[in-house]
Parts: sequence; structure tokens; C-alpha cells
Amino acid sequence: MIVSIAAAALGGFLLALAFPPAGLNYTAWIAFIPLLQILQSEHRPLWAGLYGAVFGAVFFLIDVSWIYQTVIIHGHFSHLSACVVFLGMILSLTFFPAVFALCLCFFLRKGIKFSVIAPFVWTSLEYIRSNIFTGFPWDLTGYSQWGRVLIVQQADITGVYGISFLVLLVNCTLWELLRSLLLGRPFPSRLSAACAITFFLVVSYGTVRIRDFPPRSPDSGDFPISILQGNIPQEIKWEESARQQTFFTYERLGKQAIQEGAKLLVWPETSAPVLFGGQDSAWRQATDISERLGVPMLVGAPSYKDLDGQTNYYNSAFLVEGAMLRYRYDKIHLVPFGEYMPLAWLLPLGPGIAAREADYSAGEKMTVMRVQGGPPFSVLICYEAIFPDLARMALKNGARMLINITNDGWFGDTGAPYQHLVMAGMRSIENRVWLIRAANTGISAAFDPAGRILGRIPLQKEGILTLRVPSSPHAGSFYSRFGDVFVWSCSAIFFLVGVSAILNGRAAITTFRLGLVQLFLRGFCSFHGNNSRRIQHALRALQH
Repeated sequence: MIVSIAAAALGGFLLALAFPPAGLNYTAWIAFIPLLQILQSEHRPLWAGLYGAVFGAVFFLIDVSWIYQTVIIHGHFSHLSACVVFLGMILSLTFFPAVFALCLCFFLRKGIKFSVIAPFVWTSLEYIRSNIFTGFPWDLTGYSQWGRVLIVQQADITGVYGISFLVLLVNCTLWELLRSLLLGRPFPSRLSAACAITFFLVVSYGTVRIRDFPPRSPDSGDFPISILQGNIPQEIKWEESARQQTFFTYERLGKQAIQEGAKLLVWPETSAPVLFGGQDSAWRQATDISERLGVPMLVGAPSYKDLDGQTNYYNSAFLVEGAMLRYRYDKIHLVPFGEYMPLAWLLPLGPGIAAREADYSAGEKMTVMRVQGGPPFSVLICYEAIFPDLARMALKNGARMLINITNDGWFGDTGAPYQHLVMAGMRSIENRVWLIRAANTGISAAFDPAGRILGRIPLQKEGILTLRVPSSPHAGSFYSRFGDVFVWSCSAIFFLVGVSAILNGRAAITTFRLGLVQLFLRGFCSFHGNNSRRIQHALRALQH
């Protein structure tokens, strides 16, 4: 038992190493092997679930350890309260690896090779984790491969879930090969062939797509945009004494950007430390700066609306042009405990950590903004960049560029800003779109449609980044049009195999496979006008 728990913990540790700050992405390709080996000899569901939970607990304890620090420093929680909140979150996240292990144990007891079904199960569970309740798609397995440019290009078809699937498929194949060597059994030729073909197709597709989006210099476009990173410390950001210094910093950076030819200035999330549209006229300093500089600015700021006699507060982005507020976007997907306190009726703990006056309210629509001479764009505020559906919604509404404004000052000098950067960058590949990212304390960056970083401003540094993007870029992909077809297909296969296993075990699986083959052969005959005698003969043989 102790050896098995240690092996499961080792797997979780290897998976955590694949993500920033370590960023050893090759460890993800072997991280699941210890867990698979344990489950192969474990027929007790509760123990299998325990091993899966240990795997997940170690991974999440390392990967999202920054949450503990954040709630202490910025939430002003006591160490005990922070520990309870953090461990409660870890416990909820370990549910998914535990279910994964339980499912594999179930398939093993039914006499089914779980190495074949495991990629479908894991990918389906990652999709559920990304969407259930408010969703928490932080560091899905596929994000670990960000540095492998050829492999991640498939995301424009499958989304990040296809990369997760590939990582699990390779883990399962390597594990089967290792078992065959140790036990002196024949190699799993079918699984190995399927894995090799899949990997070859993924790399080949990535090679072709990279050629479709050749490298560009930051000066190759015709519309100059500047990202302003003020590096305002989170600890003083909302102090009135620091407000004037904040506006001065962004105006100074804006002047430098104008000298570099910028036609749009991008400020980070809540960079204007005052309630926009409120009674305190200090918010008009942003419009004054735009008038003095003579260029439009995208400014992040808290705001409010009075609806039915009630004041609602929002985390917003404004396109300011001179004295005018031309466009407004209110953040749609809010951060639980950060921007609002869930179950407030049960836990009267006050507003979320990042909320100012009271809990933020959610916006209702994705706004498409336009500036003269530039591409239409939509804004993803902070955490929204890790939700693929919001980026797809923006493109469906007509956006041809995405701008992610964020304040990663909450995370301090941890792995979180690097993890957040990678996840935001994946949206550029999924949708084949330019993505501009402005972060208060970093990491600000610009991504081209192939996911290359064309420039960045380091963490906790003040600076500007100016680049030129196409004024009329082509944007969109299979994924942006059709969404999560791949992961839905994985979930359907997982469900159908599970039902078949419940009904009749291995015999039902064989029937299910034959049914898929018959369906393929019938489609082939239909496409070729039923002229293939060999195919017709094979179909009759299967029916008998």
C-alpha cells in the first residue's frame, strides 16, 4: 500500500514538473505510467480511487500552491483559514483523478484493456472540470506541451483537449510496451501502431500549419499597438495617495509609445484605480490622457450601473477616445472568491478578494470594439482567457483580434503568471487569431496566430511593447466554428463503451467495435457506389 501511494504521488509530481515554473514538459509523457501500473493490479474500487486522489492531490498541491499565498497576502486570511480554503479546493479538484482511477478499475474488472479507453476517460473528465459549476480549467494536461510548437498546432481542430488526449495515449502506449518487456509478452502492436500513426499525423499537421503562418517580425503589420505595463504593486494600487502616480506612470509610458507610432494603447485590468462613471471625477483623468496623447486607449477599470434601484459593480474595459467612452465591456465570467463570494447566503464572508465596494456582477454580452485603421477586437479580462468558449464567442460576434487584459499582481513571484500566460496563448492557436496581452505586473506579451510570442515584458518590470498587427487579419479555424466536437466525441465513446461494459462486458465491446467497422464499410460502399466486391464480401462476413 505504501509503495502504491508513493508511486501515485510520484506520478502527480512528474505531471506538476511539466508546467511552469519548472516547465519540464517531457515529464508529462511518462507521468501517468506509475498510476497505470498500480491500477493494473488493483481490483478494489475504493483503493483505486484513493490512488487516483493521491496522484491528483500531489499535482494540484504543487501546481496551484500560489492560491494559498494569495488568500493570505491579499485576502487577509489567517494561516488557518487560508489552509482550510486551500485544502478544500485541492480536495474538490482531486475528485477528477479519483474518478479516472475508479473508471479504469471498473473497465479492468470487466476484462477490458483500460489502456485503450484511458485517453477518452481523462479527456472527458478534463472537459467536465472545465465546465462544471463555474469551471476551473487551470493547467489542463495539454497546456504542458506549449513549448512543443508542432504538437500544439492541432488545437485549431481539437482545442487543448486534443493535446491532453495525445499525452495520455503516449503514456498508455509506453506503459504497455514497458509491461511487455518486463513480463516477456508480445508487444501491443495495435496500440503501438495507433499511437505512432496518431503522433505522426499530429506532427505532420503541425508542420503544415506552421508553414501556413510563417514567422513575422513585430514590425510587419500595418496597425501599431502598444502594451503598457505599469508594474503598480498590488499592495498600494488602491491607495488614494498612489492614484496620481499611477495615472502619471501610464501617461509617461503612453508618450513613449506614441513616439514609436502607436495608434492604440492597451492598459491592463483595473489599471485605472477609480470607479469609472462614479461621483469621484478622478476617473476622467483617463479621458484627459487620451485627449492629450491624441490616440484611443483601452483601459481596464471597475465600474457600476444602477439597475432597478440597485447598484451593480463590474470589472470592465473601456475604449476611451478623447473625452468619449466609445465602447464598454463588462466581464462575463467572474472568479469565485476573487470577484464574488459564492454561497454568500451560507458563508457571510463579505465580498470577493478583488471586489472593491461589493461583489462584482457578471456582464451579459461579448462586445466587439473598433478603432480607425485597426482590426475589430474583443476583450478577455484576466481569468476569461482560460475559457475557450469566450474566445470563440468573440470571433462569432465579428472580432478579428483578441486583447487579454489582466492583473497578475495577485500571484506575486510564483508560477501562476507563467501558467496564465501559456493558457492565454493557446487561444491564439485554437482560433488562429492575434492575441495581445497586457498585465499590470507582467507577463505582457503578443502572440501570432501560430502561438509564437513576438515580444514580452518580463514579470515585475515596467515597460512598453509596441508591435504592428495586420489591419484586416484573417481569423478563425475549425475549432472556432465547431467548438469541442473532439472532446464530445471522446465523451460519447467513453459513455458507449461504459454502457456496453455494464451490459455484457467484453462481448459487448467486441460487438461495439464490429458495429463501428460495419458503419465505416457501409459509408465507404455508399461513397464508391457499391462497386467494391471485396468490401461487400467483408461486410457480409461481419454480419455473419
